[in-house]
This record gives sequence, C-alpha cells and structure tokens, in this order.
Amino acid sequence: MKFVNLTNKQRRFFDANGYLVIPSVLPPADVDHLTSACDEMIGAFDQESPYVQRRSGIVENTDFHPLLDWSPTVPLITQLLSPNIHLHTAAIIYKRSQNQKDPEILNQRGWHRDIDITQDLGHDQLLRVGIKVGYCLTDFSEPRTGFTMFAPGSHLLPTPLPIPTGGVDPVSAIDLCLKAGDAFLFENRIFHTSAPNLSFRTSKVIILGYSYRWMGGRKNNMKQVQPDEVILDQVNPIQQQLLGGNSNAIIHWARENKFDPSASFQWTMEI
Repeated sequence: MKFVNLTNKQRRFFDANGYLVIPSVLPPADVDHLTSACDEMIGAFDQESPYVQRRSGIVENTDFHPLLDWSPTVPLITQLLSPNIHLHTAAIIYKRSQNQKDPEILNQRGWHRDIDITQDLGHDQLLRVGIKVGYCLTDFSEPRTGFTMFAPGSHLLPTPLPIPTGGVDPVSAIDLCLKAGDAFLFENRIFHTSAPNLSFRTSKVIILGYSYRWMGGRKNNMKQVQPDEVILDQVNPIQQQLLGGNSNAIIHWARENKFDPSASFQWTMEI
C-alpha cells in the first residue's frame, strides 16, 4: 500500500462535515472488472428486490482483495482513525430503478448513524470509531439516482436529527453527484440515508467499513469480514491485519512512513 498524505484541507473538511469525496480513485478498467464481479454476486443473491445489499462472500472473492488496502483511500482512513484498524463491514449495494410517481418511494428515508452504539451511549457521547469508504461503480449524475444522502455536520449533533414537521429530510441534506470511479468516505456519527433511484438504471456501490481493532460485533457479522486461514494465506500482510489476522503490518507501514500517532502517547506524566 502506497502512503498517500491526508492534506490539511481534507482533514478540516472531514472534521467539519463528517464526509469526504475522493475523485477518480478507480480507473475505468477496474470499474468494469469490479462491476462484473458484483453483477455475478448480486445475480446469485437477489435478482428482484429494488434495494439489494449483499455482505457475505466479499472478502473470500479475490476480485475484491485489492480494494482492502487501496492506496488512494485506505491510507487516508488510517490518518483519520489510526493504523490500528481492521475491516468491520463490507457490502455490495444495488438500488434498482423505482417508480417516479409513487409518493411513498419519493419520501422513503432511513436516516441513521452507523455501528449501533448510539442507542447505548446516547447522541451526546459518541466518538469517531469507524469510517466507511464507498466506491461508485455507476455515475450519479443528478440527485435522486440512488446515492447515499448525508446531513453535513450532523456527526457533531448531540441530539436526534432535526427534521422539519411534514418533511423527510433535514434542512442541510445533500445528495451528491459523483462519477463511476469516485470514492467517498464517511464516519460513523454522520446521519445518512439512501436516496430514491428515479433514474432508468441500477445504481451500484461497494462499501468497505473500517474501525479500530478493538471494535467487535456479532459473531455472524464478523465472520463475514474475518475469514479463515485459507483466505488469509492468499493476501498480503496489510490485508491480513484488515481481515482479522495477527499481523501488525499497517502499524509497521505507518512507522516506515513517519506516521506514528502512538509515538507521543504516555501513560503517566510528572506533576
């Protein structure tokens, strides 16, 4: 994995808004290859539902292994979180074309925060513990084409998300327009939801979520991103750390690139 420096501008934007767009991280050939792999997996999983989210079988598929430590994106996540991270979730999401005249579809939302810690800690006690990266396999050239909507700055809200009476979205809601090959990062605290897809084609995105290695989850969920030794033997040391192996390769990689957040840490101090 090549070290890519997180710029001060990118950090300020992410800290203020809770998300960040990284343009053109996937070359067209990679978009085509990943789309074919995703089409095959979704085709074998669900060919009917308007919204399909497949989580199983992704990390076992070698077509997706390069994305695990993709240089244009994952180094940025290590700088926003820590080198002490692993893969926490993975999903292929397809949203098929929907009825443009159905009010229920137009107003369908599911605003939420990620990682299921809000109910335990409360809105006012949340920390940044995970970051997801989404890879666009299709163009999102205009709003309401199936992209993820965000409420910028809502990661700092100590309350539930305010939505005007009679509405379905907060005042600050945005529906970004991105191109195939673009990526977007967003942290666990930002409120987000999927937008309706009123286009005439299926929207396609790959989502990989990273968190601190001390963040666990339900056994069945973690099995989807922590495969057995057969798979771990197929990947490089950095990918082994991300897939739950004993490797500390990202920590060593960070130090080699003069990025070591733990260097200044101390347990005690003189008074």
